[in-house]
Amino acid sequence: MVANRARIINAATAMLREHGLSTDMRAIAKEAGVGIGTLYRHFPTREHLVHEITGVDLTRLAASGLPPHLPAIDALRQFFTAALDHLARNRALVDLLASAEVSDTDMEQCVNHLTGIGREAVARSEDDRTLATDVTETDIAYQFLALVRIIQLLPDGRAGDIRHYVNMTLRGIENRQSLTPDPGHRRPGQARIHRAG
Repeated sequence: MVANRARIINAATAMLREHGLSTDMRAIAKEAGVGIGTLYRHFPTREHLVHEITGVDLTRLAASGLPPHLPAIDALRQFFTAALDHLARNRALVDLLASAEVSDTDMEQCVNHLTGIGREAVARSEDDRTLATDVTETDIAYQFLALVRIIQLLPDGRAGDIRHYVNMTLRGIENRQSLTPDPGHRRPGQARIHRAG
């Protein structure tokens, strides 16, 4: 019994992480070398099995936080990129976060954690002024979840693509006035002004 359960979990972990929530339960049973009835004796529903596999990863996400000693926008960039790089290797968790209702217990805990991350970033920005003044903790949580949906749509979750979309998202919430342009830098097509002395 214990050996069967372990085989099911091992097979389900590999298949769900690679193929996502569309993975067929019969395929998992076959990979585990057990009958479908044995699988359902251990996990009465698909949701029970999915929760078994994704619970550890949700716990890891809930334990992550903003890196210290960085301005808010840079801390968010590092947090978003690291968390999404990890999620991209787990299609089932991406599918779960991209499609779950906010009222779902796991999703609610995730949103609460992400809102806490947002609250910390907004508080940090009160000192460093790197976030736009109208950005809220909820905005930050939902921006992360929007990026999860983008990761779901990417064919293979390449790290370069993740960084690209993280940077695009954060440009929308950063305080543009806090950026100090190089006075010698000219935008394309911008002529240098010469004043008569």
